Amino acid sequence: MIKYITNMAARTLVINPFGIGDVLFSTPLLRTIKKEFPEGYIGYICNIRTKEILETNPDISEVFVFERGEYRALWKRSKIRCLKKLFAFWEKIKKRNFDIVLDLSLGKEYAFLCWLAGIKERRGFNYKGRGRFLTRKVPFDGFNDRPVTEYYLDLLGSRLGTFGASPEQYSSSEVEKDIVSTVLIPTDTDIGYVDNFLKESGVKEGGILIGIAPGGGVSFGTKDQERRRWGVEKFNELADRVIEDFGAELILIWGPGEKDLAEEIKALMRHQALIAPKTTIRQMAALCKRCKIVICSEGGPLHIASSQGIKTVSIFGPVDEKVYGPYPPSDNNIVIASGAACRPCYKHFKLPECSIRECLDGISVDTVFNAISSRLGS
Repeated sequence: MIKYITNMAARTLVINPFGIGDVLFSTPLLRTIKKEFPEGYIGYICNIRTKEILETNPDISEVFVFERGEYRALWKRSKIRCLKKLFAFWEKIKKRNFDIVLDLSLGKEYAFLCWLAGIKERRGFNYKGRGRFLTRKVPFDGFNDRPVTEYYLDLLGSRLGTFGASPEQYSSSEVEKDIVSTVLIPTDTDIGYVDNFLKESGVKEGGILIGIAPGGGVSFGTKDQERRRWGVEKFNELADRVIEDFGAELILIWGPGEKDLAEEIKALMRHQALIAPKTTIRQMAALCKRCKIVICSEGGPLHIASSQGIKTVSIFGPVDEKVYGPYPPSDNNIVIASGAACRPCYKHFKLPECSIRECLDGISVDTVFNAISSRLGS
């Protein structure tokens, strides 16, 4: 690892405008930088949805919210007001005197704006030739063969030089040896909200509480949500078997736009189940932490649960678990995927049309139940 610290990377800006999973995948990058530069200043530009993931992260000094949709809407109403607001935001960034930016956006706009803000070193991914405003760029055609987090850590690798060290002192392989978990820290208020709900719902302290998060979040948009989810009837059967075989209490966990899905599963069940209250990201993390295990579709809720160090069983369909699975891989996290020859079909950030759902429908309730049993015992 780095043998000495210089002022070169004392002030680092990270940019990630994407969703829950992507931002959580970037937290090991933040931890790695902070471990090497404990007195350093790390700023982070994100969207409004993921702000709460970052604002309790001890490795981050300041969070900046840049909501692109807000600027687009303002541009339609008043170009002058939009430009003034845009200038004010990047003027604030400029005043922080960042030495380096790690741009995870895969676009060219942020690097250009960072150039205007006077950030001299701009590292990122040269996706489809969009890295023209980067000073150091990683060749990139998508997240294809290894965890997203490892791609992010490549920005610290020897191919690009390093923060205060020469290439022979520090390489990306050295970064990867020091595995760092994702970071999401609920506040006492978040934990209290969950504890009060469970107490008022009659959940026994010390009993077995099992969570099911069937939705997977909205990272693909509402149009393709069903393409990522195991069937309702299978979640329903699994939930009843879990209650019967483990004497467990079961809670259905949902995010934005998913409450109807949870209610549909509950209505089909023979046994009683709780439906979680509306939660923020950190509150969902606190709720997952109270569970012995969380069974979920791939997506944001999986990564929220995994960040809490609890056991998970996740069901992957068109998405590659080697890339978007729980990070870091561990015995706590079982990933279930079918042997369908056509999967994974989500590649280069595109999901092709499909009507057969073989990758999901081919996963039986017995397979998922046996995975749960292997983690919980009888």
